[in-house]
Amino acid sequence: MRVVKELELHVAPEEVWRALVAPEERRAWYYGQAAFGEWRPGGRVEWRSEDGSVAEESTVRELDPPRRRVLESRWLFAAAFTTESPHVLTWELEPTALGCRVRMSADFQESGQASRLLQSESEAILRGLRLQVDPAARAELARLDEIGEIDIRDLTPERLGDYLRFFDDEAFRDNPAWQGCYCMETHWAGSSEEWAGRTAADNRDAMVRLIEDDGVAALLAYAGERPVGWCNYGRTSRLQGVLSRYELEARNHDGVGSIACFVIAAQYRGHGLAGRLLEAACARLADRGLRWVEGYPKRAAESAQEVTGGCCQCIFGRASSLTARPDKHS
Repeated sequence: MRVVKELELHVAPEEVWRALVAPEERRAWYYGQAAFGEWRPGGRVEWRSEDGSVAEESTVRELDPPRRRVLESRWLFAAAFTTESPHVLTWELEPTALGCRVRMSADFQESGQASRLLQSESEAILRGLRLQVDPAARAELARLDEIGEIDIRDLTPERLGDYLRFFDDEAFRDNPAWQGCYCMETHWAGSSEEWAGRTAADNRDAMVRLIEDDGVAALLAYAGERPVGWCNYGRTSRLQGVLSRYELEARNHDGVGSIACFVIAAQYRGHGLAGRLLEAACARLADRGLRWVEGYPKRAAESAQEVTGGCCQCIFGRASSLTARPDKHS
């Protein structure tokens, strides 16, 4: 099986090549991994996650700077991949009048979980690469000085199209590697190993079914009719992903709600949308008779993307003076 994707960049091939082979540099566009090893034919390269674990092992088959890089690779970050044969990942850079054409192709010996994942996420990888190397891509996401009136609406089955529009096109334009979640992690009842092997299509389809069954409590923020913000919340005891991620016991959370996730479109950040979504979610939980609301903020977020998945402490600090049970997840 072969997966092929292309992208035109207004950047010289040499700039893109540096992003492909930079040693020990964290690649937000490639699952946050950093490469350690020898960039030469026959060299071995380890791709390490932020926690230092080896997520991928590669052997360099070909290296022709700044035109062509061929790796034979095996993913190790989930058990589903470790039993599959290695795949061959080829990057080709072709000079053009305006910059270069990037072509990424992956050849698999069999159709399996690895091929499904790369088929689903290869476009996001290329968009993330463009964001890193092309200043024009970053300029497209610059914060707006004025955003106009914002309307907060409940997610309903009738607003499924708006949810898809937001997560397909807006939510993670500044961090495409995260696009595959679709906020399904909040509701995921399986193991972390199983989660690691899921594709964007898997999560999108699962969330569509949940929303169609009216099984997701969430809010969308609109600028006009454009969805630009999201908050996933609900009764803690019903949010399987929250219980698992933060090692909570459902029996200890009777009458408690959770603020599980915020996502604000890049251009609309810094205008108080997350705070407005938080206030609206808390009000709805109170209307349902819940006495307490939990959040899981990071003590410090180094980037806007890290706010996703529980938000940052400053947002909760403006809403409440109570901080309970700070722990290893903070």
